[in-house]
Amino acid sequence: MYYARLIHFKLGPGQRQVAEKLTKEFDKLTRKMYGFRGNVYFFDDPTGEYRALNYWDTKDDAEEAHKVLFPQFQKELLNYTNEKPTYKFFEVFEATDDGDLLSSHIGI
Repeated sequence: MYYARLIHFKLGPGQRQVAEKLTKEFDKLTRKMYGFRGNVYFFDDPTGEYRALNYWDTKDDAEEAHKVLFPQFQKELLNYTNEKPTYKFFEVFEATDDGDLLSSHIGI
């Protein structure tokens, strides 16, 4: 079992370049953190909504990373929008015993 942290943020339509910039910047930071497993990003350009899904070895790893990353992310977002990001933690359940199932999505 492992954990995920989902961040949702809004930039507004036509802000893909900003979303890519932020994603690349914070992707580099998450990859250096203890317990990191992987990232997946979801872009909905027509609505200007974006999501980042981070995978962590343990709930503690996810929460500790969040304490560091989220305040930095909120501060950076203020340069582009007044919309506040939201977040949620999830326990990840794998319906199969095939350990390779997620290897194409996360850095195991």
